[in-house]
Amino acid sequence: MSTGQKFARLLQYLGKCSESIMYHDEIASAVRWIGQIESIMTRIHFHSNQVFDESKHVIDVVAKEYLEKAIDNVDHLIPVEVSGGGNCLHGSILLLMNNPMVTTSELRVRTIIELMTNEVYYSNRYSQLVGPLDIAIQDICKNHMFSELYEIGALCSVLGCNIRSIYPNIDFRDDMVFLNNIFTPIPPITTNCEVTILWYHAKHEKDDRDANHGTRSPNHFVPLMSTSNVMVGYYQ
Repeated sequence: MSTGQKFARLLQYLGKCSESIMYHDEIASAVRWIGQIESIMTRIHFHSNQVFDESKHVIDVVAKEYLEKAIDNVDHLIPVEVSGGGNCLHGSILLLMNNPMVTTSELRVRTIIELMTNEVYYSNRYSQLVGPLDIAIQDICKNHMFSELYEIGALCSVLGCNIRSIYPNIDFRDDMVFLNNIFTPIPPITTNCEVTILWYHAKHEKDDRDANHGTRSPNHFVPLMSTSNVMVGYYQ
């Protein structure tokens, strides 16, 4: 059984734990057990690939429209197509990795472990913006559930990198200041690079508004890549 298959089974098990009435205790117990499996829980060595290659990557034309409305200076970055289905954040990270052995299931499992291990930190940091952490973890245990701030924050520590979040400047809200941000690992984890992702809706803005009674409802992540090595982040 490959490592990817093992993590897929672990995620299925965590999904079953999340359905229990005592889901938090069940997930906590599972996380302690998974953490003892040394053969698969070695730390991920994340070496990012942030250069757009037209032979491998496809420009996301809808994301490009949203990117033009971003607050930050991101004119040099290219949004790259990633499959939807709820695993787009993890898919974005995989596209930026030079490790074909890692899967979305592995990133989900590692994210759950990180959030459970440092519950107080993540709850204090994000709960006022996106709600209770225990409910979020319950959802993350289900494959294909959409990701939010908790997952971005935890992935920083899982990967040992900064994640720069770009959120289009449309229908400004107070939380946009926080969503347009650079997220960092929990100390003392060291940072070896910085990657950039864009939040947007997979449909054009007008179609998004028509479907949501005039409001926006972002539901997709894509990675932003550079056109050359010269433009890749400060840390490489």
